[in-house]
Amino acid sequence: MSNQNDQPLISVIVPVYNHAKFIGDTIESVISQTFQNWELLIVDDCSTDKSWEIIQEYEKKDSRIKAFRNEMNKGLIPNWKFLIDTSKGEYLAFLEGDDVFCKENLAEKMLIFEKFPDLGMVYCNFKVIDDDGSILIRNFYKKLGTVTYQNKIISPAEYLCSRMTPFSTYSQIMIRRAVIEVSGYPRSFAPDEKVFLPSDWDFNFLVSTKNRVHFVNDILLKYRKHSNNSSAATPKVAEHLSMILDSYEKEFSKEQAVQAAIKYMRGKLCYFKIIFYLENAQKKDAWNEFFFYAKKFPLNLFRDLSLNSLLFIRLLLPNSVNQYLKRLYFSN
Repeated sequence: MSNQNDQPLISVIVPVYNHAKFIGDTIESVISQTFQNWELLIVDDCSTDKSWEIIQEYEKKDSRIKAFRNEMNKGLIPNWKFLIDTSKGEYLAFLEGDDVFCKENLAEKMLIFEKFPDLGMVYCNFKVIDDDGSILIRNFYKKLGTVTYQNKIISPAEYLCSRMTPFSTYSQIMIRRAVIEVSGYPRSFAPDEKVFLPSDWDFNFLVSTKNRVHFVNDILLKYRKHSNNSSAATPKVAEHLSMILDSYEKEFSKEQAVQAAIKYMRGKLCYFKIIFYLENAQKKDAWNEFFFYAKKFPLNLFRDLSLNSLLFIRLLLPNSVNQYLKRLYFSN
């Protein structure tokens, strides 16, 4: 890597809400990068803890850190858009206020962008940690067997039909600014839209189906999973994802492969809701969702027969065993 004056500027985008326990480590992980030509833009979304005070202390020490604070809570997407519009970098890296970059994160991603000039996005492998920093999953993509892509545009049907979503957290991705300048923001980013929770999923869909993406199989991120998190989509997230799929149905109305993939994806949302209910001891809701799933999406049952067979077994197990399986999922 050339000296700092010759390096392109990377804008690191960090929205924060009540991350006082973690934001110091998050900021330190950016300061410690081997690639040093960065600016760090942080917006505190009206936190009620000491997040803002901690952020201000770092801003005083390093002129590359620019901090902003909302007087009222706005949510992820308005903060994303504000920081992107405020940033100056040729490249944009995203980071949650409780996650941690490994030291080579920016440097390794920049090497990939230099190797493949037509790339729109680089995304990396990561480890999962808990609130205290202890490792829950050492190698996320190896454990889950998620399909990865090298210097490739993902077709909309392939994206929707993948067993696991290609991208798991926005903290793992870095994009060229030109991607947004050319493609714009997805529809779910519009201020009058009611879709908020999975809009980063919609953003990744837009970028990866219109631009080449490349996976780096190095652990370049520590992604924090909190003790109250589920391993599956909550019913609210599933509802919002369904609204995004409604927009895809209209956009790709003449493409049969995409329409079939959308139906498959709707079935997957049922599957993940069942997992959520099981992990939260809501057995009646889990059974009701399973009957709906089997009736509405029978092809999904046979397509993912092994997964759905295990799901049926979990429905028969007591709640205590399902709680144990959740803990096992987040073990090494």
